[in-house]
Amino acid sequence: MSAAAKKSAPAAVRLSLGAAGSSVLSALALMFIWKSDAIDTNTAYVLAILPISLMVFALVKGLSLTKENTRATHRYLLRMALTMAFYLITLMIAEHFIEDRGVTGWLAALLAFLPGLSFAGVIWVFGGLIIEEKDEFYRLLYVRQGLIATAISFTLAAIWGFLETYKIVDPVVAFWWPTIWCLGLGVGAIFNKVKYGTYGEIR
Repeated sequence: MSAAAKKSAPAAVRLSLGAAGSSVLSALALMFIWKSDAIDTNTAYVLAILPISLMVFALVKGLSLTKENTRATHRYLLRMALTMAFYLITLMIAEHFIEDRGVTGWLAALLAFLPGLSFAGVIWVFGGLIIEEKDEFYRLLYVRQGLIATAISFTLAAIWGFLETYKIVDPVVAFWWPTIWCLGLGVGAIFNKVKYGTYGEIR
């Protein structure tokens, strides 16, 4: 493999991860705008092409990565893309049938359960990366990222919980805590860069 091809591999990985992350952020932004009544349902469905396209791109890009990337990386990217795709699909279905169609009962509970389960799947997918990574240094970086993310989310959840208990702040929807955990992975990557000189990029 040429030197140029070797250099392009990490860039391809970052591009794939960026597309996957952007698909989720754009989907959440679209959901917020839709629920604020700034756009109607038909417009929201049309705009949903953007996050779906980004997710498809991330999946295709992940499948086409070169052999320079580890098998753990391949599996991580594909699992993450599939998990996020399932999350976006189930979230849109839940919003449509529960919020717009007024579905209730056990079916509503199931529809609400699925996006929560898929979002939690992100943590399991990251755990799989740690277990399957063969390079001990990168495994250390991933474990460190996960611990920092856990410390941030648990600390904030504990503090906010007591503030809620004593009526100092308003309650927060629980799905924000795993969301903060995911953002904490980025903070952990920065800590890795400061201490070890590398973010611990998926390679």
